[in-house]
Amino acid sequence: MKKTWGWLSLLLALIVMVTACGGNQSNGGDAASGSKEDGAAAGASDAPYEVVYAYPTFDSVPADIQLVQDEINKIAKEKINVTVKLLPISNSAFANQVNLMMSSGEKLDMIAMLGNYSTQVAKGVLYPIGNIMEDNAQGIIDVLGTDYYNATKVGGVSYGVPSIRDLAQDYGFVLRKDLVDKHRIDLSQVQTFDDFENIFKVIKENEPGMAGAANLSNGSILSTYAIHDPLGNNFGVLLNNGLDDLKVVNLFASEEYEHILRKLREWYLAGYLIKDAATSPESTNVLVANGKAAGWMSAMKPGFEAQESRNVGMEMTAVRTLQPVAKTDTVTNVAVGVTSNSEKPEKALQFMNLLYTDKEIANLMVWGIEGKHYVKVEGHDNMIKYPDGITSDNVGYKNYGWMHGNQFLTYVFEGDDPSIYEQMDEFNKSAAKSKALGFSFDSEPVKNEVAACNSVLEQYRRALESGILDVDKALPEFLNKLENAGINKIIEEKQRQLDEWASTNGIK
Repeated sequence: MKKTWGWLSLLLALIVMVTACGGNQSNGGDAASGSKEDGAAAGASDAPYEVVYAYPTFDSVPADIQLVQDEINKIAKEKINVTVKLLPISNSAFANQVNLMMSSGEKLDMIAMLGNYSTQVAKGVLYPIGNIMEDNAQGIIDVLGTDYYNATKVGGVSYGVPSIRDLAQDYGFVLRKDLVDKHRIDLSQVQTFDDFENIFKVIKENEPGMAGAANLSNGSILSTYAIHDPLGNNFGVLLNNGLDDLKVVNLFASEEYEHILRKLREWYLAGYLIKDAATSPESTNVLVANGKAAGWMSAMKPGFEAQESRNVGMEMTAVRTLQPVAKTDTVTNVAVGVTSNSEKPEKALQFMNLLYTDKEIANLMVWGIEGKHYVKVEGHDNMIKYPDGITSDNVGYKNYGWMHGNQFLTYVFEGDDPSIYEQMDEFNKSAAKSKALGFSFDSEPVKNEVAACNSVLEQYRRALESGILDVDKALPEFLNKLENAGINKIIEEKQRQLDEWASTNGIK
């Protein structure tokens, strides 16, 4: 036994001597430097981390998605030792698919979100990237600006970032330009909601069988002509788009909302609106393209007319009657986040940072490969078009610039104003901002009341806002059912949270 301990003692002594000698081979500074170099070399030899990025799509999966993905990965691997797997999912199935992937533990690192950012935060789907932004994605904050970056914070921490696009909205009416020219409609006389009637009368008198407006065939006046900051769900809002104060009120019981309903009812009875707007499945641009309506009320942005001209298939023009306003909902309605399941959230965030700061990756993500999916327009370095023989119907790859990262880095497609993104940037910077910009409502304490109120809203909204129902009879019924469903409790909770948020952020 004593011999065994003796050998062990000798072995231990030798280990200590070797370690000491190794440490004395260079001075302390060189040792520290060597350690970093060794770490860097080890990192360089590591296999790249694959980021699985899921996002909603309204089209079929592009035939050339793998080719584009490979080109993106050449750049991302060299810059941050990351590759990406693009995972487009049909918008109608997106929420369920993400839930399944999260609950089953299937690999998922990043998601794009359309209108459900606060819900995903509440459900725990998103990683609190605000805690690691400065070390991994300061570039995003720099290009986004602190006002709009802060709009994504929940409890003081960001769980995602908005794509850089139109972060504010203005509102008005868009209609066929040929009708404006043909009937000499003076759009300078259209300055308020009530003034839309000046358009409708002309259409009614001169275009038999055509309605003035196609509104509410698939939407709501709450989004197409917003007079309020919805604070997440329209049950308790700030009037005048949040520009006046932080008093949460019942929009549906307001004089402003009642006035709009009475006008819509008046226009419906006069034959200015689509008769079956509350039940029609056709979208507004299809109704206009088919000659059933002249135009529609809409939220807008710079370049909106050119966008809708392509969608309708004929030249459109627009008149704006409400100033541009930025609200939390307009900022976070398209956002990108890292999932709480990500094994390496810092690597996912580094890839996200490239989408916002790297022009080559941004254009690959949106337009695909130059020469194959698009070509430069002669004489315009930043404008592109489809190659000969290629159209939007048969191109092998296309994506949505407004969804992924920084749209301002991407090429302008032929037909749009070459300076459209400069205009949009100025639009964002100059827009009025709701006093509640950055506030996100946590509906968890009143989730049952929110569900009940949503049921009531679905029962009445489309019929009321399309002018079909008698306002004197239907509005009191609607308000009574909302109260029974618990809207006052939601308003009370929302006011409490808003007051707390305002106090924390020094906002009055």
